[in-house]
Amino acid sequence: MKDGKVVLGEVTDLSGVASSYGIPESQGAQIAVDQINAAGGIKSLNGAKLEIKKYDTASSTDNGTTKATAAVGDKVAAVFGGEISDTVLAGINVTHRAGTAWLVSGGTADQIHQRGYDTVFQVAKNSTQFSQGWVDTAKLAAGQLGIANPTVAIAYSQTSYGQDFLNAFETINKTAGFRVVSKIGYPISTTDFSSVAARLASTPADIIFNIGYPADGLNLAKLFATKYSARAKIFMAGGADAGDVVSQLKTQADGTLVLGDVTPSTPGAPPAFKTFYDQYRAKYKAAPNSQALFGYVSVQFAAAAFEKAKSATPSEVAKVLKSVTLTHTTGNIFPSPSTLSFAGNGSLKQAPFLASQVVDGAAKVVFPAAAAESKIQPYK
Repeated sequence: MKDGKVVLGEVTDLSGVASSYGIPESQGAQIAVDQINAAGGIKSLNGAKLEIKKYDTASSTDNGTTKATAAVGDKVAAVFGGEISDTVLAGINVTHRAGTAWLVSGGTADQIHQRGYDTVFQVAKNSTQFSQGWVDTAKLAAGQLGIANPTVAIAYSQTSYGQDFLNAFETINKTAGFRVVSKIGYPISTTDFSSVAARLASTPADIIFNIGYPADGLNLAKLFATKYSARAKIFMAGGADAGDVVSQLKTQADGTLVLGDVTPSTPGAPPAFKTFYDQYRAKYKAAPNSQALFGYVSVQFAAAAFEKAKSATPSEVAKVLKSVTLTHTTGNIFPSPSTLSFAGNGSLKQAPFLASQVVDGAAKVVFPAAAAESKIQPYK
């Protein structure tokens, strides 16, 4: 802490292919900072104000180490952010050696918590939690659409994120019972998804499941709408955000299942979410997506740790984060679960997951049932 300020280092993707998540994450985090500072700052530190120092990884895994090194060199009190798991995996080696906590706002790979670093906390769902959410959504969709013994065609990003996600799916699927008829891997550098879309469209699968980044699902949805006619009755764009898909494709994306965004009308959304939503729209002239919420919650976790530790010393902050809990009145703005806290491995004990479907050019939450605004319709 210096000059009455506590500085958080945001190591994330503010440019490049993952910026569609990194930018809203950063904006959501800033709303949390604005709220905390307006309410008197960190009270146990004599009202110290929060400040964010940004380190753009530019969606390049090579920058994980360099940007984390810069943040540690600047003596930030804690680090948050990170959309690409490989970037985070490189960066946490640096922050862990320094004893600095990293609150991972976007990276989902199970490898992130499996390293056993007691300074790393996955605010975002991990791969197992992520995959379980999509498996449960697929089961719900198959049931509502009357599809017995559904088959699946998978396209996955050949990254730590994609491979971990796929591994988690395959483990869960041992009891879930989906029959995989096609599995297609592609490198993170892929920009033309024509061959992937063509192969997926030609399969007899009931379900197409993309285990990829936001742009991947968006590109596939566009190709299915304009060039290739998919036979599947269910298309799950596993990493794509509802707001991004709807804003770019509108009715072209009808039937696509995407990551759900919380809105003020979402059942179970706490009053604090409405406050956040209104402030975000006023400041950024857009609605917040799911990643904006994870950025917000990351800062709330950090602030709660500063309060509890009565310190901005990185090692003290990392120590108390293990026991910090956020509720609907203390910084958790997700509808479900109502309480966020970390398990012993640094993952959330229960992680937020919402799935939406694009219907008539608008996204409606379909999973979980407690937050559902609509039943699932067949793809196309």
